[in-house]
Amino acid sequence: MVVVDATLHAALDQGAVVVTPNRRLARFLQREFDRAQRAAGRLAWPTPTILPYPIWLEALWEEAVHAGGRGATELLLSPSQATQLWRAIVDAEGMPLLDPNGAAALAADAWALAHEWGAGGESWRAWRRDDEDGDDAAMFARWAEAYRAQLLRAGAIDLAQVPAHLIGVAERIAARFPATVVAGFTELSPQQERLCAALVAAGARVRRLDTLPAREGTVQRTLAPSPRAEIAAALDWAQRRAARDMGSQIGIVVQDLASRRDEVVALALERLCPSALVPGSVAAPAPFEISLGIALASVPMVVAALDLITLAQSRLQVGAAAALLRSPYLPSAVEQWTARARIERGWLEEGRREVLLGDAITALEAVSPALARAWREGGDALRRTALSPRECVDQWRRWLAAAGWPGSRTLDSGEYQAREAWERMLGQFAGLGTVSPRLAPAAAHDALRALAGETIFQPEGSGAPIQILGMLEASGMTFDALWIAGLSADRWPAAPAPNPLLPIAWQRERNVPRASAARELEYARVLTGRLARGAPEVTMSCATNADDHALAPSELILAYAQVAPAASAPTWVDAIAASATPEASADTRAPRLAAGTFVRGGARIIAAQSDCPFQAMARYRLGAEPWPALEVGLSKAERGQLLHAALALFWSAVSDHAALCALSAAALDEAVSTATQGALAVLRGPRWHNVPVVVRANEARRLRALVIAWLALERERAPFAVREVEAQRSIELGQLTFRLRLDRVDALAGGGLAILDYKSGRVESLSRWFDTRPQASQLGLYTLAQRMTQPQSAVVAVAYAQLAAGAIAPFGITADAAAWPALATAADVAPGGSWVALEAWWRRHLEALASEIRQGHAAVSPRESPSPCRGCGLYAVCRIQSARVVPEYEGDDE
Repeated sequence: MVVVDATLHAALDQGAVVVTPNRRLARFLQREFDRAQRAAGRLAWPTPTILPYPIWLEALWEEAVHAGGRGATELLLSPSQATQLWRAIVDAEGMPLLDPNGAAALAADAWALAHEWGAGGESWRAWRRDDEDGDDAAMFARWAEAYRAQLLRAGAIDLAQVPAHLIGVAERIAARFPATVVAGFTELSPQQERLCAALVAAGARVRRLDTLPAREGTVQRTLAPSPRAEIAAALDWAQRRAARDMGSQIGIVVQDLASRRDEVVALALERLCPSALVPGSVAAPAPFEISLGIALASVPMVVAALDLITLAQSRLQVGAAAALLRSPYLPSAVEQWTARARIERGWLEEGRREVLLGDAITALEAVSPALARAWREGGDALRRTALSPRECVDQWRRWLAAAGWPGSRTLDSGEYQAREAWERMLGQFAGLGTVSPRLAPAAAHDALRALAGETIFQPEGSGAPIQILGMLEASGMTFDALWIAGLSADRWPAAPAPNPLLPIAWQRERNVPRASAARELEYARVLTGRLARGAPEVTMSCATNADDHALAPSELILAYAQVAPAASAPTWVDAIAASATPEASADTRAPRLAAGTFVRGGARIIAAQSDCPFQAMARYRLGAEPWPALEVGLSKAERGQLLHAALALFWSAVSDHAALCALSAAALDEAVSTATQGALAVLRGPRWHNVPVVVRANEARRLRALVIAWLALERERAPFAVREVEAQRSIELGQLTFRLRLDRVDALAGGGLAILDYKSGRVESLSRWFDTRPQASQLGLYTLAQRMTQPQSAVVAVAYAQLAAGAIAPFGITADAAAWPALATAADVAPGGSWVALEAWWRRHLEALASEIRQGHAAVSPRESPSPCRGCGLYAVCRIQSARVVPEYEGDDE
């Protein structure tokens, strides 16, 4: 069992106050004291007074206030009030800082260090300079003077000043001062030493005790191939050790836990309680606890509350707004939740980057009318003027209640504690009125988010047998067995990190924490020695490699004997995989289609079947669609749509080649401009509202330039008349019916028809048109449909109008070179060397593709070159690309 110094327990029995460096050690000592009382056979005992150092200072301050005299009237600022005051001072400086909140946090830390490690006076005054180009220390000196002046005006002090004030009134409070034990500190700052000395000199009983055994336990060291494997080995060891000795307390200390917390939690869940990873599993107490809680602003329930407040007062990023509508912390039935989840797609298709409250209400009206009504009424009641912090809190509470937060389901223990933490934080925010009497809505919102980001949330512990801790938190705690990970030479001792706002020489002269390498080495040596005394059985470890960089053990642990690492236990995934024989099943067939079935997709499903049968089935039979990307401007598909519309409008007004050639330059320019402006109206109004005005203007110029360049080539053609624009056709292939849309059908002066298809991207080369699985098959399909619909009108030319910037040209095949000289002749390129053979080839191969569709052929078998996977976007369904990154598609996205 864990052993704590009997002297400390005896002091607690006698009513002494124990002061610890942190809250976790205070909870640990409380738990161990209670355990000792139970072991002694007691059924009841007085609750001991064990306080973290900041709470002890506040208690002493209250004693000083009760005692009266100097310092009795000052108001003690809470940490949140002090932080808000620092932010106000940094903002008032008017400097163009990249991170004002970060600068305020550095200033607050520098203020605390100046008091804790200085000689007791206002040393920052020596660093002030009158010129505007002073260094960082001079800037801090100005801030510190302004901060001190604000405190004097408010008749207040902060926690950093309390020890100095208590020293001045030590004689008045000593008589009321209980016996005090300062326990578990690795070191005391000069300010703490002065306070303890003043209290002792005034007659108070203050002594310092250690919570650790006098000697080290059995200490060994080991290696692991990687940081991840090191943590996994520690977790496996802890699980075996806890199972062998029920009721033991196991500690795992991670040197860089703050930066690796998420990784460590994921590994702990995987190796210690894998059932928690199963969706829908019943929550059970985890066998581990981890310190260094997360920011309250990262707790899902609080994220929803903060986003609701942001949405009410300004605007949310579209991703955050969509996540809010999907949040379980809003009231709704399952079907409403599903409908709300679809709203994001519409926003993305409209190109929204930000969402206002009105946008969200409009979207909700169609799927959750009651919620939309509540949001509208709650939003109308909001006041958008400067308010006191307490009025802000009252307004936020009313808005959250109207919005339905935190939902209608019963909260679990963690969620209930998160809500309690939220309410406590709102109480702290209301207290900001002491330093900020009124706040504009934006300033109040920023202050609330900053406070939520600084507030650490950690649910109450369950007394789990395995404790995962950071280095400082573990110092002073004792365990039955302890593993300390991450002790590589490049991380332990830690690199110096002096506060940039304080002079480096001043920090080194006073041996301020993190000020120098020598200081960090000595501190790490002391802390390593303390951790080595933290359990009868101690293992220290380090990885041998991280990110392909070789690592060596810290010099501070080389004196301990090295042991071979224990074999790693298989993970639950490996155990499940090894326990069963996998079965293989080739599921490449969809249900057959009945003869005569109309198939959605038209020419696109035939092209998709040729590219990859699975893509055709997923996209056009299952209705699978890739999730829309949020474009910076217009998407390729939208630009292609506008180009098609502009050309359709132009040829609807200019009906033939003769009319085109008769247009003067001015008339042509006017006709193209009219068609271009008409085409821009094809995109819905909301889409243009979410695109910068300059994008619309540039798109109009781009369209105009492309259309004019193409029309210059049309002038060179033999005479023709535009017979149909956006022509509708149907065709039966493979006993299925396909509906088609032909961009344009021209009647040629020499007889016969020409079919044109506009392409905003590059066209496949003619050699690929006649692959075994044909590419660019639309023109063949259109030709067969035209012959089936109007057999009296022969098609003698087909062409893709390639309208890519810098590559505008027609690509196609003609039966007669005189009909369209720019195209290749069927005699030169078509299989069989004639137009009749060409149509027969198309019928045979396209009929085969249609038959595959009817029979349900849906194998994941994309063509090799060019790969259709790049433009598919359905990787999550077929999973062919799950192991690699797919490059952005460069082809035609119409």
